Amino acid sequence: MNSGPGELRRPRILVADDQADIILSLEVLLKREGYEVISANSPAEALEALRDSTFDLMLMDLNYSRKANSVQEGIDLLTRTEQIDPLLPVVVMTAWGSIDVAVEAMNIGASNFIQKPWQNKRLLEVVREQIELGRSRRRSDHQLALEKMEIEEAGALQRAFLPPSLPKVKACEMAVRWQPRGRVGGDYYDIFPLDPRRLGFCVADASGKGIPAALLMSNLQAGLRSFAPSSTGPAEVVTRLNRLLCTNRLTNKFVTLFYGVLDHAKFELTYANAGHPPPIIQHPDGGRSALKETGGLIGFFPEWTYRQESISMAPGDRLWLYTDGITEARDAAGNQFGPARLEGLLAEVETAPLLEAQERVWSAVLDFCGGTFEDDATLLAFHLKEPQK
Repeated sequence: MNSGPGELRRPRILVADDQADIILSLEVLLKREGYEVISANSPAEALEALRDSTFDLMLMDLNYSRKANSVQEGIDLLTRTEQIDPLLPVVVMTAWGSIDVAVEAMNIGASNFIQKPWQNKRLLEVVREQIELGRSRRRSDHQLALEKMEIEEAGALQRAFLPPSLPKVKACEMAVRWQPRGRVGGDYYDIFPLDPRRLGFCVADASGKGIPAALLMSNLQAGLRSFAPSSTGPAEVVTRLNRLLCTNRLTNKFVTLFYGVLDHAKFELTYANAGHPPPIIQHPDGGRSALKETGGLIGFFPEWTYRQESISMAPGDRLWLYTDGITEARDAAGNQFGPARLEGLLAEVETAPLLEAQERVWSAVLDFCGGTFEDDATLLAFHLKEPQK
């Protein structure tokens, strides 16, 4: 079993007191119990030791002026200690102790309080207890730091799977917005040329969130880029992706996916829709059509196959693809944004340039849900243009 930071060494205790006899007594007592003891006879020496090394416990005097109720130096030392090492347990000691001083010290960050003269048995009990609590906090903090680092790395890896930029195609303008709910998300999109006249593109959404969904999406991306060039069409690509995810499935996750091939020379779209929210085609005359499912979601049943559909498009047409993070965004009352509101919004922005239209849609959804998506969200748009001579 792996140990946390510092688990295999002897516990180290910093003793801060300006009385030599007190330091000597504590050193003898604590070293006899197997502790490593470092002593400091002033707040300045204690702070220097804290900056230079790591300790499992600090045992410190609150009074350095030898005047009754004069504990300001000790309080200042406690405050600075909290700033240098907020996870270090601190047990404060003073001959001038009172309930008020103890409460003030505990509020600043002291872990426990012992009044001089002390009882050895009681002091050792407090020392053992605080060292274990402190090490437990450090283990938890270390684990949280590792988990945070893993999530950051997974998020960076996921972003690396996304296209660094959109392809440049004279007959087709493109725009995309992608926003994971946290550092790592389950939404995925991809756009890539299959040949000089055809674009392959995909929008997908994995069930769940976080690292499991992102790992599933990395598997999907590798499969898509491998299958797309060698397959006869979208139906075969999605069928092969379904088998791949079923074979490699580690958890009960599934994916909704839309994969299309746009022939921008003939203005023809061939697609397979595996349980994904239907993309919307918007025509210049105000008409709209939706690209319905051609099969169920992928990742559950390896024997499932998928069909594909083809549709003719024309210059001026726009294609909008999205994930359910858009339509299922909720306002403060719990109402969903919904497909009908999305279609109405697309009608409002149909004459705006594509980038402006997309930004207005994205901003409207964000305003609706109070500025924060509850789920991963993706919005991908295409605008077909007249071929240039």
